[in-house]
Amino acid sequence: MLFKKARERRRFEKFYSNNIDKIFRFVFFRVGDRTKAEELTAEIFMKALEHFGTYDPAKSTTSWLMTITKNHLANYWRDTKPMVSVDAWLEGDGAEEAYLFGAAQGQQKRDEDYRILKELLAKLRDDERELVTLHYLVGYNYTEIAELTGQSEGALRVTVHRIIKKLRRQL
Repeated sequence: MLFKKARERRRFEKFYSNNIDKIFRFVFFRVGDRTKAEELTAEIFMKALEHFGTYDPAKSTTSWLMTITKNHLANYWRDTKPMVSVDAWLEGDGAEEAYLFGAAQGQQKRDEDYRILKELLAKLRDDERELVTLHYLVGYNYTEIAELTGQSEGALRVTVHRIIKKLRRQL
């Protein structure tokens, strides 16, 4: 049996449900294939489950899980194919990623929004693109991004605000 106590099982279930969407979006954005992203996300949470006994919720949930995620993705790319950069993704056709940008309006509107988003992201520096991606596409809040980047939450808010202003001027 994986868990010695029901309390440990419930703790992992809560951890899983609080993080599954963000990790999936992070992985999907990097691999561009929904099926592969689902597979990798499942593997990431299996690794998290294996090492859940060493997890200290008093420390950083985001950093601990993102470390596992980034290491797992690095191993995946090393073992399967050369790493695809965000720049390469931006040059792709984006068919698999289109669902990220909403399904409320028609396919034509989504395609146009996606094209505009790709063009805008391509104009950003790598560090700016990463912050916008983590906050707006993956869904991390500023506290979580601060844990990942080592920057203060306040500095991140100001930086992201400036990036968004820069993007608005380009529209």
